[in-house]
Amino acid sequence: MKSFSIENAVPDKATVTGSVAPAPQVDAKGAADQSTVRNIVSALNFTQWGNKPLPWSNPETGSQGTITAIAEKKTETGLCREFQTSRESFDGVMLYKGETCMQDGGQWTLKSFAPI
Repeated sequence: MKSFSIENAVPDKATVTGSVAPAPQVDAKGAADQSTVRNIVSALNFTQWGNKPLPWSNPETGSQGTITAIAEKKTETGLCREFQTSRESFDGVMLYKGETCMQDGGQWTLKSFAPI
C-alpha cells in the first residue's frame, strides 16, 4: 500500500474551471440620492437661479450635498442640464458629475451620474 505524499501529487489537468462575475449590487441609497438631485436640477428655474450653490438633502437616506454647477444645453433630442454635486453620506464624501435630459412628454431622465 502506497502512502500519499505531496511530492508525488499530480494536478488534474482534465478539469476546467471558470468564474462568473458577481452581479452588480444595486445601491438603493445611491439611486434614491440620484433621484433627489435629478428632481432638484430639473425643477430649478434656470433663469432665476443665479449660479449660487444649491444645497440638497434626502431624509430617506440621510445623505446631503451641494449642487455647485449647472449648465443648460439644447440638443437635437431636447433640453439637457449638466451638473456637479457633492454627496455626503455614511459612506463618505464624494463629488459627482451628472446629466439629466427632458424626454418627450416633459419627463426628466438621468443620463449619467458618476464620481469625479
